[in-house]
Amino acid sequence: MLNFEKEQIVSKIGNVSVGGQPGENPVVMVATVFYTNHAALLDEKTGKIDKKLVEQELNEYSEIIEETGMQGIIDVVGGYPEALLKQCEFVADIVDYPFLVDGLNDSSRIPAMEGLKDIGLLDRAILNSIDEATSEESLQKLKEIGVKHAVLLTFGNRYIFPQKKIDFLKNTLLKKAQSANIENVLVDTAVLDLPSIGINAETTRLVKSELGLPTGFAPANAIYGWNFVKKYGDKARCGGIASLMAYCVNAGSDFVLFGPVKFAKCIIPSMSLISAINSYYRKRVLRKEISDRTPLKHIF
Repeated sequence: MLNFEKEQIVSKIGNVSVGGQPGENPVVMVATVFYTNHAALLDEKTGKIDKKLVEQELNEYSEIIEETGMQGIIDVVGGYPEALLKQCEFVADIVDYPFLVDGLNDSSRIPAMEGLKDIGLLDRAILNSIDEATSEESLQKLKEIGVKHAVLLTFGNRYIFPQKKIDFLKNTLLKKAQSANIENVLVDTAVLDLPSIGINAETTRLVKSELGLPTGFAPANAIYGWNFVKKYGDKARCGGIASLMAYCVNAGSDFVLFGPVKFAKCIIPSMSLISAINSYYRKRVLRKEISDRTPLKHIF
């Protein structure tokens, strides 16, 4: 069972607590909306959406989060600033979770963050992301806006293996976040492809061992593109997806971007089982404190 010697940072963002020792806080299950081919996305340029469908999906997600005792964040994807802002505002009205402002680049993300400040939602907005391409000009703009929370993405052609990702994080990304006055950072160890996810697990361990920062990753694109399992049918595919997400959680991840919100029922109950087992071990064997909110009090 993992227990890190390094003191772990817990970031309080809205109504979630991200980070800590394994089992201390419930894992944050990040669900994506308005992704490519999402039935609810009617026009990506204008931000026109099927509000009824999105509300139905978000309500079902919320019910599963609450019933299992897990934690939630919504990943709002958008390629155009006005559309992204409109979509973030709609999601924020439906659920009270924090949300990722997941634009394709700074030209969509930063105007959306500025708009969120104007309507009073900046406390729940998490910039996704600060990365290799984030310029000094963008960092200063984020500072002016007063952005508080951001994902640091350890992605780049020169940063494939765990130690390279750690060096990039320490020497570049954390300095960028400091320059922008970011208060809370979430480290995304940047999945390359399906067979290399072991690299993400090791990188997660290193981030928490050396820096104590909240960390996780997004295996969604890799696993949903896995064609081999599809020949065995939907149940086998769901099992494969859930097993990979469980692997992520048991690697010490504080959050997991599990993909489309519609898969919540397939994935979150299994993740709550792993999270609860970790909490039980921390409380009964390590004799350590755990959060008042935990799947341990919900699912057994």
